[in-house]
Amino acid sequence: MKLRICLTTLALCALPAAMAVVAFTGCSRSKEGGNYTAVEADDAAMNAAMAKAKSTVDEFITAFHAQKSGTTDFDVKKPYKTPSGGQEHMWIEVQEEQGGVLVGIIANEAEETREVKNGQKVTLKTSEISDWKYLDGRKLVGGYTIRYFVEQMAAEERAAFLKAAGFEL
Repeated sequence: MKLRICLTTLALCALPAAMAVVAFTGCSRSKEGGNYTAVEADDAAMNAAMAKAKSTVDEFITAFHAQKSGTTDFDVKKPYKTPSGGQEHMWIEVQEEQGGVLVGIIANEAEETREVKNGQKVTLKTSEISDWKYLDGRKLVGGYTIRYFVEQMAAEERAAFLKAAGFEL
């Protein structure tokens, strides 16, 4: 089984397609214009990135409630089931949080899941988050699965991606 990853990120203010998606699925034709990369489901570094995100969710919640000047694009990622029995991790633009429950809007096109659609309002528990991120000015805070891919890029590709994305790590 492979992870399917969309590298394009609208919420990171630069790329006009949809936001990053992580899916535990096989390969299929992408609605995101070929922005997906396959990763083995047992990839230790990707699993560590998701574990780091889960263990630091309180940092995201604190920053979301503070909404300090210059912070924007508060998003979380949650897995949804796919018809093939896998999972697709969808970015959600967070609108509110109360008592460990977030309300937000699905912020990217689904590759395989039929459980949600882009623009749909959803609720989720903080325990369901597989990644989170926000921008502090131009600095990416969180975004551990995004960082995983940026670290895999060659220097030239990384520079081009970061320039297009409009943020710094």
